[in-house]
Amino acid sequence: MRKCAMRADALPRAVLEQLRELDCVLPGQIVCCALSGGADSVCLLRCLLELRQRLGITVTAVHVNHHLRGAESDRDAQFCRRLCAALGVRLTVLDVNAAARAAAEQCSEELAARMCRYEAFAQVQADWIATAHTASDNLETLVHRMVRGASLHGLTAIPPRNGRFLRPLLRITREQVETYLAALEQTYVTDSTNLTDDYTRNRIRHHIIPAMQALNPAAERTVSYTLRSLRREDDFLTQQAAAAYRCCHTAENTLDGLEQLHPALRFRCIAMLLEECGFSCDAPLLERLERLTRRGGRWNLSGDVYAVGKPGRLTIETCPKRRDILEPVRVQLGENRLDSGWVLAAQLISPEELEKNENVHKKSANELLDYDKIKGEMFLRPRQPGDRMQLPGRGFTSAVKKLIQANLPPERRSTAYILADGEGVVCVRGVGCAARVCPDEKTRRLLVLEWFETT
Repeated sequence: MRKCAMRADALPRAVLEQLRELDCVLPGQIVCCALSGGADSVCLLRCLLELRQRLGITVTAVHVNHHLRGAESDRDAQFCRRLCAALGVRLTVLDVNAAARAAAEQCSEELAARMCRYEAFAQVQADWIATAHTASDNLETLVHRMVRGASLHGLTAIPPRNGRFLRPLLRITREQVETYLAALEQTYVTDSTNLTDDYTRNRIRHHIIPAMQALNPAAERTVSYTLRSLRREDDFLTQQAAAAYRCCHTAENTLDGLEQLHPALRFRCIAMLLEECGFSCDAPLLERLERLTRRGGRWNLSGDVYAVGKPGRLTIETCPKRRDILEPVRVQLGENRLDSGWVLAAQLISPEELEKNENVHKKSANELLDYDKIKGEMFLRPRQPGDRMQLPGRGFTSAVKKLIQANLPPERRSTAYILADGEGVVCVRGVGCAARVCPDEKTRRLLVLEWFETT
C-alpha cells in the first residue's frame, strides 16, 4: 500500500486541532495516555509529549497487563516501562486477570479484557484518560455495529469524548500512525493476536476493510467525515427527543400525545421510557411498542410488567401475574371464573331470542354454538399436541397451533384458550368455532360464549 508523505509535526498538529475542538483540556491538568505499547498508543504518547508545553499539561501513562498472552504480555509491559523511562514519563502498570473475568462473567476474553481495562483506568489519578482509537478503529467499529444492527446513535461509532476519556487520534488513520512513527524512528510492539482471525474485529480489519479500500482508497477518511455528520445529527435528535419526552411524560411510567411526534422522536421517547423503567430495548421491541401506540394492546416486558398502549399513549404497568390453564376446567352455564383472571360466561338462548337481543349481536367477543351438537361435557383446557379443528367454510382441518399463530398477535396467544368436548376442539378464543358445532337452520338452542377480563 502506498505510504502517504507526512512531516514530523503534521500529526501532532492534527491532534491539537482535535483537542481544541473538544475544548475540554485546560492548562495545569493531567492527561494520562493509555499505553499498550502498540503503534497507535505509542503515537498518541509521542504527540501528547510534543504538545504538552503548548497545552500547559502534564502527560502521564498507564499500561494494563491483561496476562492473556503469557510472555508476550510481559514483553509489552517491559517495553512500556523502557519507553516511558526514556521519555521521562511517569508510568503506572496495572495487572488484571482477564481470563478469570471471562470465566466468571461467561463472556469472551476480548470483552472481559475491555471491562478489566476500563476498571483499571478508573484507578488512575488524572483529569483525562487519552485512548489511541484511530479513524481505522472507527471504521471497523461502524462495520461491526452495522452487521449486528444498531440505531443512529450506535452508528456514530466511537465518540471523541466520553466522560473523562478522550480520543485525540480519531481523525488519524493507522497508515498515518505508522508513517509518523517511521519518521521518528520510533519502535513499538505488535500484539500477535491482531494478526489472526480469531476475533470478529480482526476479520473485519483483514478482509472487509481492504475490500472497502479497493472501492475507495480514502474510505477511512471519508467515513470519518460521515461519522462526524451523523454524530451532529444524533446530538440534535437527542436534544429534540429530550424536550419531547418532557412534554409527553405526563404521569409516572406514562407517555401521552405520542401521535403528535415525528416517528423518529416517538421511537426515541419510547426508548427513554423503557430505560427509565429499567428495561433495555432493541429495534424489534421498539417496533412492537410503537405499534401499540397506534393500534392499542399490550406487550409483556418481563414477569408481570407490561407495556400497555392506546392511540397516542404508552404506559408501563405492573399487572397481577396471570396463570395459564394447567388442568381442564369444566364449563357450566353461567360464569366460569379462571385463575388466569378471565371469566367465560355461557348462556343458552333460542334463535328467536338472538334476533331480539341486540347486545349479543354487537359484542365481538361472543361465540355462537349449536348447543345440541356438543358431545358430552365441555372443558377449558391447555392446547395439546395434535389438536386440530376445521373452521367453517373450509374442507380441511388445521393444526390449532398454526391457527393461533396465523390469527393472533404474540401478545394474545397466551389467552387463546381451548374449549373442547368429547370429540375434541370446539372453539379457540380469538380464532373461532369448529364447523361441526356451528349453528344452522335446524338449530334450536344457541350457546353464547362471552369473555371478560377481571381487574
